[in-house]
Order: sequence, then C-alpha cells, then structure tokens
Amino acid sequence: MKTWNLQADPSSKGQTVYQCWWDSLEAEIWYDDISRSKPASSWPEEQTTMELLKKDSSSLVYINNINTPQNETLSDIVTAALNKASASLLAKENEGKLEWAKFKNPTIYHLLKDALMPFARTGLNVGGNGNIINAMTHNHGPSWRMIVQLSAETEAYGVYPAGQSGNPGSKYYDDFIDTWAKGEYYKLWVMKNSDITDEKVKWTIKFGN
Repeated sequence: MKTWNLQADPSSKGQTVYQCWWDSLEAEIWYDDISRSKPASSWPEEQTTMELLKKDSSSLVYINNINTPQNETLSDIVTAALNKASASLLAKENEGKLEWAKFKNPTIYHLLKDALMPFARTGLNVGGNGNIINAMTHNHGPSWRMIVQLSAETEAYGVYPAGQSGNPGSKYYDDFIDTWAKGEYYKLWVMKNSDITDEKVKWTIKFGN
C-alpha cells in the first residue's frame, strides 16, 4: 500500500487491497442495521459513506455492531474489516490473482450470459472501476464511447465493446473488444449525401410501398 500510486491500473495490487478492505468496511458499518429492514434496502453509495465518516459524527451510531454485546468504535471496525479483507486477499494472492485486472476478471458476456459462456470474452486487461475513470467492473462498463468535434466539418471517434456482427460465427463478432479494452477509438464516418457513391458503401436498402 505504501507504494500504491492511487491508480486503478490493470496491474495494480494496491487497488485490489484497497477495494477489498473498503468492501469489508462497508459491510461492517451497514450490514447489521440495514439487513433488518424489510424489504431489503440498498446501502449508501461509497462516496456517501466516506463523507459520513469524514464529516458527520452523527453517523457513528451505525459504527457499532448491534449483533455483539460490546460497543465497537470506528477503529475497531476498520481493524475488523482489514482482518477479513486480509484472508480474502491471501487466497487471491495464492491463486495469482492479486493484480486488479486478474482480481475483477473484466468480462464481456453474450446477452444470454452463463447460457453461452463460450461466446464471452473473459480476462480482459482493463483497469478502472464502477465509480471512477474507466467505469469497468467485472461485467459492467461503458457500452459506447464517443468523442465529437462539433465544427463545420464534424470529426468524431467512437468504439463499443463488441463487434459489427451479432453472429458468433462471424470474424466481426468481437473485433472491437481489444480496441475498446485498450481505450482506443475508431474514426467515425459521418456520412453526407455526396457520400452515397463512395466506395466504402457496400450495400444499400431500398424501402418501397
């Protein structure tokens, strides 16, 4: 952790350690209280929890674990969260999965997910996380990235994490994924009426009555 640059790079081990500890800390704070509500309520967002811990002393009522006889302090639950996270982290380290991308295993599934796992792309070398830059979790991420210069002559770049064909047998089924994973883009062809005869036009569709 002392050498972590605070970036969620694919090779970062510090990001993995931090996220495991933070997930454990959130569980220590909220689970005992919120799990009692019926129907089940969602936990506060990470940023909300962080702001409460830093600025709102009234939130300390949630620090204590109501399922134990003792009255836990913030220091107690931070330590408990670290101990729980350490066991999980040791297991991942033994599996060779302590690097962030290996830990979260970024995966792009077929729409039928587990039913068609051979059509998924697993183990992508992608960093980021759900609530920071490059918002990629295990199975959620930016489905369309685009940069547009709105000048007289529109210039645009874009990419999406799949391919140009929905047919798994096509070579175009997943041909964009590697480009998307690297954070690169394709220049988009913003067509004009005069482009109708351009050699890049392969097919046309005519609709009649």
